[in-house]
Amino acid sequence: MAVVIPVLNEAEHLPHLLADLEAQDFPPTAFEVLVLDGGSSDGTRELLDQHRPSTGHGFTVLENPGRTVPHARNLAMAHLGDDVGVLVELIGHVRISADHLSNRNRAWQAGLQRHGASLGAMGVRVLGPNRPSTVVEGWVDGALRSSIGRGGGQFASFTQVGSTKVPAFATHSRAAVEAVGGWDASFATSQDSELAMRLRGGGYTVERDPAVKVRMNRRTNLQSHWRMAIRYGYWRGRLLRRYPSRADPREFAPLFGLLICTVLLMTSPSFVVVPMGAYAAVLLGAGIFSAVKEGRFSHALGVPVCLVLLHTGFSVGLCRSLVAGPPRKRDR
Repeated sequence: MAVVIPVLNEAEHLPHLLADLEAQDFPPTAFEVLVLDGGSSDGTRELLDQHRPSTGHGFTVLENPGRTVPHARNLAMAHLGDDVGVLVELIGHVRISADHLSNRNRAWQAGLQRHGASLGAMGVRVLGPNRPSTVVEGWVDGALRSSIGRGGGQFASFTQVGSTKVPAFATHSRAAVEAVGGWDASFATSQDSELAMRLRGGGYTVERDPAVKVRMNRRTNLQSHWRMAIRYGYWRGRLLRRYPSRADPREFAPLFGLLICTVLLMTSPSFVVVPMGAYAAVLLGAGIFSAVKEGRFSHALGVPVCLVLLHTGFSVGLCRSLVAGPPRKRDR
């Protein structure tokens, strides 16, 4: 098993993940770690150069000239030993439990019993941080856990093993990935969704298992949350242009709502308060629910704000994908 970790300026979070990997109850001789640095300038590379695993698992640091995640994963594939058959996808700002790799292996073996060599990928459940580092990170986490914020992709909530088109932080069959040509480096984001579509098209099974989890740090300020929404929307649009069958009606709800409001403003202005009021009520309900659940009063306002930014930014990104190139600013 090879754990592949693309990083770029992750000095704040990466030491925690490296410590988590050393704490694994999975045999150290059964996995190796490859970290691919995309040109960090915050001390990440120095941190990696000084790291010496104490548990004996393989540890390799490589430069990633292409900088992006798909470039890193393809580069890792070229450096794997012949004995590696399974790839585990992580990133620098996630945390994992001590039994994470053991759970991965259990889920993978169970999938092989169901599907044999046709098993291509097994995704996991993505949770937020145990303790948000800022108030805004707590709001963002509340928004992404809301039923009107998480969607059916990376942040989806699910309780059963089953088929998926979006296997977040997946375990991949090396043979399957090689068979379909690896990751498409033209997708700076949504590359795993794009790969999953080619795996499915090639006759491979793509599933997800809720018993395997990662905890991912959220954006810690509203500006980076907004940039994330635009970036996700843009690359989602690019993905839909290639695979129209991936469309989810929920993704177009904000645009549909805007269209309704525009039509009402032009024809019956007095009625525009109806859809706007309904949207505001849903946002307020999501905020109050999060505030009660988390015991934080600020969520009553912060979660609705983050949801508005998420819906608006994602829609802006979708529209941008039709007429312009990708966002230039990185949201991390």
